[in-house]
Amino acid sequence: MAALSPFRHWVMGEEATARAATEVETDRIRGLLDEAVAAGAFGFSLTVMPQHLGYKGQPLACRLASHDELRAYSSVLRDHGGAIEIALTKQPCAVSDKEYALLDLLSSASGRPVTWLNLRDRDDEPNAWSETLTRVAPLLERGCVPQVAARPLVIEFHLRNPFLLGSMNSMKPVFGDQPIEAQKQFYAGADFRRSFREELKRRTVFHDIWDRAQIKETTNPALKAAEWKTVAEVARGRGCDPLDVFFDLAIEDNLNLVYMMPLLDINEERVAKKFSDPRTMIGISDGGAHVDMLCNAGYPTYLIGTFVREKGALTLEHAIKRITSEPAAFFGIAGRGTLKPGMFADVAIFDYDKIGSAVRPEIRNDLPGGGRRLVSEAEGIAYTIVNGQILFENNQHSGAFPGRVLRSGRPEI
Repeated sequence: MAALSPFRHWVMGEEATARAATEVETDRIRGLLDEAVAAGAFGFSLTVMPQHLGYKGQPLACRLASHDELRAYSSVLRDHGGAIEIALTKQPCAVSDKEYALLDLLSSASGRPVTWLNLRDRDDEPNAWSETLTRVAPLLERGCVPQVAARPLVIEFHLRNPFLLGSMNSMKPVFGDQPIEAQKQFYAGADFRRSFREELKRRTVFHDIWDRAQIKETTNPALKAAEWKTVAEVARGRGCDPLDVFFDLAIEDNLNLVYMMPLLDINEERVAKKFSDPRTMIGISDGGAHVDMLCNAGYPTYLIGTFVREKGALTLEHAIKRITSEPAAFFGIAGRGTLKPGMFADVAIFDYDKIGSAVRPEIRNDLPGGGRRLVSEAEGIAYTIVNGQILFENNQHSGAFPGRVLRSGRPEI
């Protein structure tokens, strides 16, 4: 997929994060997208979500694209085919009127499938996702499809980069290369805490945040006893307000403290019903984004190990179809997605009794400068075969590199 933001940066420079493109700039960006899709991109992707910020806390460039721009860019796909992927919804279980209109625009202008992120299950609104599917039925009939998760959404975050809270207006000043001391001073402020408290009341998804948010890691020895306790538990022990404790703990640990919170898709029965619904597509791996906070890359093995083998929520055949041939068909990946004569031999051979991945990913500090990331290891995979050659055997790389860049409409071996 061709990400829209780099194209806007290339044409507009720094102004890409500040305004809509002019008609001339739009024509240039459209031309570049046309070249990308003609060269094999499977379509283009973008986000309009307010917490998606880039350099110095500026909005990602694609968020500034006007409807006229998006209409022009979408028309590229009428000539070449492909799909559109958009991170769309402010409320994870609903589609607002404004978001509905944007999906309608992208679908109408492109004449192609559109997939949006995301459709989640919320404990406080257990019927919301199914009601949303009913509401957007006209869009689904035209090829729009929401992506849904097979794993619970468990977020790890710290207050140096509070991505989870990035859509809250009261949090905006802490983003954008702020020194830690400045952030600590801001978090300690009475005015900030007052405005945060009021805004939090309107965020129903966080209605029980203090009972769910746990202290996962601290670097301050004086706080080690608080690890794996909830904010509410620590607050009771201190005899303080949970909101104040939430910020005080982080300040006491120089903003190194890591919170962990199960957020969405926690009820397994409803989640299984959602990802079994043919109107949805399983995905949301977050392939590489904010790697220090979450990693859902293990969803295929988690789906089979947890929901097929352990819970019997769907058959093995149905589960494999949902994560192979269905997304391959949606994005137009030719020659792959099914096992039959004439298709390329991309095969995963697994031990049904062992396949799976842990709910909680492991931590690795192997990025440049010792940077932290979360990793979900696959369990029970005996062989990974790409283009007929063994790539991995029991998690060990064979030394071969049989993979090729895939291009839309061009099956390549």
